[in-house]
Amino acid sequence: MKTVQTHSKFFIIGNADEQNSIAHLIQDDDIVVRFNNPNPNCTLKADWIFIANGYTQIRHLVIEHQFLKPETQIFFRYSKKDIFYSRYQNIPMHKRIKYLWRFPKWIKKSQLDQYFINTIPSKIYRHCADSLGFRQPSTGLLAIDYICQQYPKNTVYIHNFTSEGWTGHNWNDEKQLIHTWVKTGRIITI
Repeated sequence: MKTVQTHSKFFIIGNADEQNSIAHLIQDDDIVVRFNNPNPNCTLKADWIFIANGYTQIRHLVIEHQFLKPETQIFFRYSKKDIFYSRYQNIPMHKRIKYLWRFPKWIKKSQLDQYFINTIPSKIYRHCADSLGFRQPSTGLLAIDYICQQYPKNTVYIHNFTSEGWTGHNWNDEKQLIHTWVKTGRIITI
């Protein structure tokens, strides 16, 4: 597992198509962050990967290990308790119960059990949701906020973000929030 150094930089790679390679900017101690099933248009391998592990996502999401380094850290959006208690998604009880046994099986089937697994803290989720005034922040926004809050002294770059994707996210407000974070120097776009 790669340790974050005081001089480590974070490169958070969105799933838009790669317009220009940033591989030459990344040093050995830097952390490359990817999402869900990374866009193959960008070949950078993840040190950390943030995965949307909701009830519906685990039924359809296939993880491509070619974009994961052997010591990649996994960050799931939800804990099993989050799903069971419907903290962030309205899911019928029978599906929540099914998730309790389906999720561990999905981890094993997806071979994610070979990696170090984390869950995004609920305070990060709540902070993003409150900042947006919306219940479903994107996995990318959660990752940016998590890294900025956990490693405030490290430089955070974002790349290949277009604020587009699944219709369940409020992309316009996310774009505005990211723009605010760029203006205040919290993150840098490349």
